[in-house]
Amino acid sequence: MQLLGSVGIIELLEQDERPTFIIDVANPVNFHPGGALQILFANASLRGYESILEMVTGREVLDSPGIVSDFPEFKAWVLSFVKNNESLDVCLPSFAYGGLTWTCSTLRKRLRLISGSGNSFVTGGGSSNSNGAASRSSTLGERLHIGSSLATIARSPLVQPSEPTDYFGDISPIPNSSANLTPQLEMLASRYSDGVENPIFDWTRLPMSAALPKHIQFARSIDWAATPLGPIEDWSFDLRAMCNLIMGSPHPAAMYWGDEYIAIYNEAYIMLAGQKHPQLMGQSYKTAWAEIWEDIEDVFTNAKLSGQSTMKDDDCLFIRRNGFLEESYFSWSIVPLIGEDGSVVGLYNPAFEKTRRKIGERRMLTLREIGDRTAAAREVKSFWGQVIKGLEYNEYDVPFAFLYSVSDEGDSDMSSMHSGSLAPSPQCILEGTLGVPDGHRASMSPLDLKTSDEGFAPHLRESMKTDKPVLLTVEDGTLSSDLIEGLKWRGFGDPCQSAVVCPIHPTTGESILGFLVLGINPRRPFDDDYSLFIQLVSRQLATSMASVVLFEEEIRRGQRAARLAALDRQELSKQLDLRTQEKVESETKFTRMAELAPVGMFIANSDGQITYSNDAWWEISRHPRSSNSADSWMDSIKDEDCGQVKEIWKTLVNRKTAVTHEFRFKTPWQDRTGTMTDTWVLMSAFPEKDEHGKLKSVFGSITNISSQKSVEDFQKRRMEEAIELKRQQENFIDMTSHEMRNPLSAILQCSDEISSTLSEFRATSEISNERLADVLEGSIDAAQTIALCAQHQKRIVDDILTLSKLDSALLVVTPVRVHPVEVVQRALKMFEAELDTNDISMEFRIDNSYTDLRVDRVKLDPSRLLQVLINLTTNAIKFTRTQEKRTIIVSIGASAERPNGSESGVAYFPSRLKRNDLTTDDAEWGTGDNIFLIFTVQDTGRGLDEKEKTLLFQRFRQASPRTHVQYGGSGLGLFISRELTELQGGEIGVASERGAGSTFAFYIKARKVKSNPEDSPVDEKVNTVRRSASNSVLILDSRRNSGKAVYRSNTTGQSGRRKSTIAAITSPTPPRKSSLDFSKLRVLIVEDNLVNQKVLQKQLKNIGFITEVANHGGEALEILKASRFWTGNEKDGADLALILMDLEMPIMDGLTATRQIRDFEADSTIVKHVPIIAVTANARLEQIETAIAAGMDDVVSKPFRIPELIPKIEELITKSNSNTLPALPTFLENAAAASMS
Repeated sequence: MQLLGSVGIIELLEQDERPTFIIDVANPVNFHPGGALQILFANASLRGYESILEMVTGREVLDSPGIVSDFPEFKAWVLSFVKNNESLDVCLPSFAYGGLTWTCSTLRKRLRLISGSGNSFVTGGGSSNSNGAASRSSTLGERLHIGSSLATIARSPLVQPSEPTDYFGDISPIPNSSANLTPQLEMLASRYSDGVENPIFDWTRLPMSAALPKHIQFARSIDWAATPLGPIEDWSFDLRAMCNLIMGSPHPAAMYWGDEYIAIYNEAYIMLAGQKHPQLMGQSYKTAWAEIWEDIEDVFTNAKLSGQSTMKDDDCLFIRRNGFLEESYFSWSIVPLIGEDGSVVGLYNPAFEKTRRKIGERRMLTLREIGDRTAAAREVKSFWGQVIKGLEYNEYDVPFAFLYSVSDEGDSDMSSMHSGSLAPSPQCILEGTLGVPDGHRASMSPLDLKTSDEGFAPHLRESMKTDKPVLLTVEDGTLSSDLIEGLKWRGFGDPCQSAVVCPIHPTTGESILGFLVLGINPRRPFDDDYSLFIQLVSRQLATSMASVVLFEEEIRRGQRAARLAALDRQELSKQLDLRTQEKVESETKFTRMAELAPVGMFIANSDGQITYSNDAWWEISRHPRSSNSADSWMDSIKDEDCGQVKEIWKTLVNRKTAVTHEFRFKTPWQDRTGTMTDTWVLMSAFPEKDEHGKLKSVFGSITNISSQKSVEDFQKRRMEEAIELKRQQENFIDMTSHEMRNPLSAILQCSDEISSTLSEFRATSEISNERLADVLEGSIDAAQTIALCAQHQKRIVDDILTLSKLDSALLVVTPVRVHPVEVVQRALKMFEAELDTNDISMEFRIDNSYTDLRVDRVKLDPSRLLQVLINLTTNAIKFTRTQEKRTIIVSIGASAERPNGSESGVAYFPSRLKRNDLTTDDAEWGTGDNIFLIFTVQDTGRGLDEKEKTLLFQRFRQASPRTHVQYGGSGLGLFISRELTELQGGEIGVASERGAGSTFAFYIKARKVKSNPEDSPVDEKVNTVRRSASNSVLILDSRRNSGKAVYRSNTTGQSGRRKSTIAAITSPTPPRKSSLDFSKLRVLIVEDNLVNQKVLQKQLKNIGFITEVANHGGEALEILKASRFWTGNEKDGADLALILMDLEMPIMDGLTATRQIRDFEADSTIVKHVPIIAVTANARLEQIETAIAAGMDDVVSKPFRIPELIPKIEELITKSNSNTLPALPTFLENAAAASMS
């Protein structure tokens, strides 16, 4: 029981499968006419069916105002038997609504719990009206149709259901008597059958039990002994039989027994009895229905005396069942009940309430009468009178009426006031009344709607603000009894207790044009039906008013039209002529504008065919102009764009949407410079639609945007060039950094060598000639290396300075009297050491054309000529030194005319800046003849293919991306050479074939000068050539080589391989003490730069390391294969402690070699980790990170000093011996340090 007591009602109802809700009868909002039910709680079953929830709350009806439905009856049933905010102790009968049967229970006299069921038989009396009386607004068969659609089917307000004259004609046949008994009664009857074949169903004989139906329990609880009928145990058989008949009837029915007409009624009769229940049970009819006894007495007497039945249909009775005298309508019968002795022992009274239907019919007729009357009105003034005549029809529901119109002082005909706003001094004029005597205090007119407090003025203002009907009642004090005192009460003559104020405004606008004050029928409650009637009256008046207002406006428009028609014809003719002239001028202006506009305009029909186009359209499109050529204008569009234009045009015609599209015509467009490009146009087209949304025409234009497109293309090219230039500059910076750092490293190390050697020599006490010779030789060699590196750096700096001057237009040609041959010899002299080092053969030849023109001294700029020769010779050496045949031929020639390249077999690159027209007429050039000097540099290098030749002579560009890695350089030499050549009035070109070498040739402009006596060796040789006409060229200087390839190191193990150099020098002291014995450590130096290779090897040997060199990554791998790191050579292989790896090298760079070594370690081809330190001039942080990612253990950036390198070598070798790899943070620290340096 404790568990059961903890179960709450909400938990119980949530588990109920029936739709159930709870309302509070103390909530006054529920009793507002026309309002919805305020539900406190709805269980899950009801919430799951939104349509049922809207039906029981009335939201469905509120969403469709003006539609008659059964909700008011349902609402009245739910709120029936409520007095002083408390429910009376009455058991409500069930109610059929919306296809469900609803039952009600009351908790604590306040909360009503209502549940619906779709499979139980209705034992109650249908529905109820708003005052609690039973009614029949629809046929009983409709109410008992259980399981039908759950949605409420609303009916038209002008149609009421017909009712048969036979009250029982629509009742479904009952198969047996037990079908009328409730399940509780059946169960109780079977309990007291005592095994008898026929069970007992007589409720008068059954003992009192909770299993009995509630109404039976109520009937049994009556003290019948105190009534003329006597104790229930003494009742006769006839009385018992009639009682069971009454209780078993599904319709409202009562029985009046004996001479005192003692009332006994069934559950369905409760709603008809209203608040007379429960006192009515066992009470004399004469006492209970005293208000109608005078009208009914004769009927009862006649039935008693004659034994004849009486029936009345739609009988009007004024009964007091809800606290006031109520107008009601019933169809009822009095049927005599014949006893055993043949006499009338009682009267049987079936009754059906028709109040709602009869009242509704009367009100609908009133609405029709108002509509018919107001339809005849043709102006607002007559409209008010017709409204009064229409209201006269229904004196019962309109006991009195006041009809006001609203106007402003400035408009006597009609003036409107917007809802919710107060215009200056609006006046309410009384247009008519009903039931109001002349001179009554409430009939004052006019009323100042803004300030007046007389009559109904305050209530009119309130209605105006809310823009809806306002209910006034005497009970709540909103309606003053003094204000309505003395009225002639129409209808029943009873004083009204309430009234309604309605604003009137036409449906065409929100302006309020009047107010209607109606008295409420004192014998009917102001319920939902009454509220609906008021709404329909307001709507009818609004609709009729709109028709009248529109009719008046139409009349005024007609009058204005008549006045305009009466104007002087001559004046109208002048106006017509003026407008015609304006139209013609407008069309002329449009035509002129279209013809003069730079934009091509066109008009197309609904099929998309062009019907008009101006001259600009034809000029821009260049479409052939003929009578029907506009239909084929798309033929003039470029084939690449034609498909898109057709799709766009189809979208325009089919979808009728504006389009904008760019496309090209076939005819080219020529800019101011004469350049021919595509004719670009921007087409914009807009559809014009008719009132049905169909395409009427198309207006459009085309604008020539070729100029803009040309600018866009130019800007795009410039942007791409800028991006490419930026990329080239970044590459140039990297290359320049590499080329500058490489010699710096050698300079630092050589200077360290000189310093350390001389310091040691000075500290030595015993000085021998042999030791002195070694010191001098080493220092001289180091000094020469420093000079060579400085010269290399000077060339790079000169290139950068020259480029800067060229970009700033500061470089000028300064003529000097020189001998061209001497300039060439001076240039070649600079490369003697490098030619010897690389074993390259060089010849300097003087062409016959030079001697034929008797060239001697000339005026030219030797520094610019020398710079070009140095660049070309440097490139020739760089690309020839790796070839088997290494020969360079430099020649000089001359021409009186501008050369075309045939003499040297090269194709000159045309000058880009028009500089080949160098003026030599200035005084500083002298007065000698103009001459063109031709210089050629021919080598036996690797040669160039056609693609590589196209990249030559461009800023920061080399023949291929691998050129810098393999041969070095900045990519500026040839670009500067071309600029300097063109600056001196000449051109430069190249002839090359892959694998067959290259020939670079250029010519410059100069002037001859008078020669001096032949006092130089050059002059003697040149004159010799002149005297010998059989010689075509003079070989002025020649250096021969062995003709064999130079091998700097050989790692293949063949006979040509150079043996490793073992340093056994013990005199130099290492920079610091170390736990390692350097004399047992072999270091592999992988470096392509011979200077750096030589210097680093010498420095490491001086410290005590065993060194071996490789020129690129491929050679390093070959040496590694012969070491103990390689699988199979762990015992017999050469010892190798560490690799110093350069990054940028020919054939195989350091990054590739390192990756391959780490791959060999991963697949166990190399048995243990190989320590590798990157020694590179690439010093940017991202470059260092790339090296670490490739597998380098550490990175040393050039330039560096040996004391900086030795600790890194020691650390890696120590960790390698302990099989421990360097941690990643060390890499990052090294990388950051290298980047900072």
